[in-house]
Amino acid sequence: MTGISGGRKGAALIALPVCAALLLSACGGGSGDAARSAGSPAQGTAQAQQPAGDPAVAKLVPPGLRSAKVAVFGDWAPEEYVDGGQIKGWSVELAKAMAAKMGVTFTYTATGFDMIIPGLDNGRYDVAVASLGVTPERLESLDFVPLQKEGTAFGWKKGAGLNIARIEDVCGKSVAVLTGAWEYKYLTEHNPRTCGSAPMKIEQFKDQPSAELAVTSGRVQLVAAGSGKLKYSAKQTGQLETSALLVNAVYNGLGVKKDSPLGPALKAALQAVIDDGTYARIRSDWGVTSEGDLKTAVLITEANPEG
Repeated sequence: MTGISGGRKGAALIALPVCAALLLSACGGGSGDAARSAGSPAQGTAQAQQPAGDPAVAKLVPPGLRSAKVAVFGDWAPEEYVDGGQIKGWSVELAKAMAAKMGVTFTYTATGFDMIIPGLDNGRYDVAVASLGVTPERLESLDFVPLQKEGTAFGWKKGAGLNIARIEDVCGKSVAVLTGAWEYKYLTEHNPRTCGSAPMKIEQFKDQPSAELAVTSGRVQLVAAGSGKLKYSAKQTGQLETSALLVNAVYNGLGVKKDSPLGPALKAALQAVIDDGTYARIRSDWGVTSEGDLKTAVLITEANPEG
């Protein structure tokens, strides 16, 4: 596979320069990244990792493969983000545990969401840790190893007095979404048939902090995003309230280029960390609820599995 290194470079990981104002992905977590201009890099480092290898998993790794380049969605806490120059998040911790099962060194680079799928396609990256939602369009060029199943929630400015108990409650309101996120497609499809003469006004933002700021500043009424992300933002900032309503539940997690030989190994590695309790421990340590937990790893190549 183009971009996968066969020579062992040692166990230490070096995080490549990471971008800051990630065009599509909101590279501005709680560390001030959102204030940087697009294309201005922030330096990141990652912890050393000793690939040991689980024989049952390692046998599925392409022969000779010792390292792989991993693109990380740089501002989607608590899943994956950059804080103080460090690439962090529960999905990053899971990726490290999976790499250890595979006996492969992962080298991580934080980048914009708009760069991830093209980067997988052209071989710049081998794996994406990017909370990628599984959609029919993405399945045309990618295979997926989901890390969870998550629904979309809605957030609004604290004290605004809104109540979003059903999708019809969003009608007639302005809604901020991340450009390219699956929420945009879902809402635009439901807008005409659900809202009729009182449509939602859907506004796209190039990064998630900007979408949330539009709400907390009063410019937009609602923000729609993955429930885990919005609950995390609400807890961290104290400026948002979130809906109990969850819609459009989809699998999301890791992505690889279509027919990548890494797919089966990643699936086996995820199953191994599910079975030994690492998966549940990492998610619990990061305060993630168990409602989206997976019991069985899957490699999605054609369509979202049911259930």
